[in-house]
Amino acid sequence: MVLRRKKVDPLKSALTALYNVRASIQRLDSLIDRINSRRSKLMDMAVDLQARGETFLAKRYAEEIAKLDKMRSRLEVLRLVLEKVSLSIDLAITMRDFKLIADEVSSIVSEIKKIPESRIPDLAVYFAELDSSIRELASADIDVGPPLSYDTTETPDARRVLEEARSLLKTKLESENIQPPSLNK
Repeated sequence: MVLRRKKVDPLKSALTALYNVRASIQRLDSLIDRINSRRSKLMDMAVDLQARGETFLAKRYAEEIAKLDKMRSRLEVLRLVLEKVSLSIDLAITMRDFKLIADEVSSIVSEIKKIPESRIPDLAVYFAELDSSIRELASADIDVGPPLSYDTTETPDARRVLEEARSLLKTKLESENIQPPSLNK
């Protein structure tokens, strides 16, 4: 029995990973907003308790606020990491260079899975799917097509304009007593 490797479309895997990263970022934003709302309510209650002289309860609310601040800070760092992953995947899609980005992002996703915040129910599903699509992308036999290139054919009019620009630059530099660099022709 011969096991065949499943043909993986790297673009599809990259787009799936990008979707999961962006969905995770949206979930993080939602969680951060909920934490901020809860923090605001607790702060109002702590201020009210402090004003009434109930310092013991005010201290308990302050401790809870400190825990929320710590959690929010960790979620914001995780959000920044996911932004970096999103930008990396965007770059891979644009440049059609999936292998290098897949290896880099794979190590980041492995580290993300180790932190406790990755087990938050709202995020865990997206992280699992992200890990799966990145692993799929990293293990794929990627046949990268020709690199993207620009059409650099020069027309006679464009060549004339370039020559004029070179001569203007040269005279400008000479008038400022700066040695002009060698200009490509």
